[in-house]
Formats: sequence, C-alpha cells, structure tokens
Amino acid sequence: MSIKNTTRQTLLIKVRDQYDEAAWNEFIAFYRPYVYRVIQNVKIISPVDLEDIVQEVMLISWKKLPEFVYAPEKGRFRSWISTITHRTAYAFKSKKNKSEVFEGSVKSKELQQGLSPEIDQVYQDEWEKHVSETAWENIKNKFDPQVLETFKRLASGEKGEIVAKELNLSQNSVYVYKKRVMAALQKEIAYLDD
Repeated sequence: MSIKNTTRQTLLIKVRDQYDEAAWNEFIAFYRPYVYRVIQNVKIISPVDLEDIVQEVMLISWKKLPEFVYAPEKGRFRSWISTITHRTAYAFKSKKNKSEVFEGSVKSKELQQGLSPEIDQVYQDEWEKHVSETAWENIKNKFDPQVLETFKRLASGEKGEIVAKELNLSQNSVYVYKKRVMAALQKEIAYLDD
C-alpha cells in the first residue's frame, strides 16, 4: 500500500494490529527514514550501530503501538516515536552490553512525558526535513523535467528572467511553473505532516 492511500491517523490505527503486514510496511516506509535521521543527531553513535538502533526502535514501536491511543490534544505521534528513538539511542550509547540496552530503556509512562523542549526542537527540525524530502519524492514524477528544473533554479535564488532565457521560456511560464510545483509541494507536505 502506498503512503498516499491512507491518512496518518488511519495508519496509526491499522498498525495497532501487529499482524497487519501491509500497514506495517507502510509505517516502516514512512517513519524509518525519520528515525534514522533522529539517531544521526546523536553524534556519539557510530554509523556501524545506526541500523541496529533503527531496527530496535521499529521493534519497540511494534510492541508498544497496540497500547498507543492517538490523541492529538495530548501531543503528536512524532513526539512519541522521537521519545522511543532518543531513549533507545542514548541507552545504547551509555551501555556496553547490547542485551541490557533495548526496550528496558523505554517505559510506556515515559512515552507520555515526551522529551525536553530543546531536544524536541531538534527532532522537529528533522521531522520537517523528512516530510519535505518525502513530499518532493512523492510529487516530482508528476511534472516534466523542465518544470522541475525551473522550480529548482528559482528556489535556489536564480532570477526569473535568467532562468526563462536559459531554458527558452517566457518569464510568465517560469513563474507559472514555480507556482504549480509549489502548490503541489505544499499540499503534499500538509498531507504528510497531518
């Protein structure tokens, strides 16, 4: 199932069934890259250990999600998964014996408390990057290469008249292309960030 075929809330309800393979594949496809980014922020974690920690976060999520109740008024799901990721990574960093590390570092009650505002902001920034990159990947095949090239060049700060001349387009077309791509990108970001 593609990421587009369900809302995030529906996906969170589906993955509470630990044996819904399609839902879990979708969950992993969307959240695994974000978890990876969060772990990379723990600068003391070696690249060799990254994959072990990501796998453990996915396993802990699999075990803990049946008791997770989505309540937007209490907080975002990304705070919940960020807390698991943060605690698992720091537990890994602080212990020598891997068998002591995983799962014991994440208690259900602690997941409700979340992270400190400073750490939460770092992970919020990573979330925004993750959502933006995923949105770009989801929309880029909907546009001609020239439209994408126009958008990228304008987004990087090039002047519209220069882009128009070099791509043999009218200035009006350049700005129309930018507006179309921006609208699609903003819509996809809003969907993914929901």
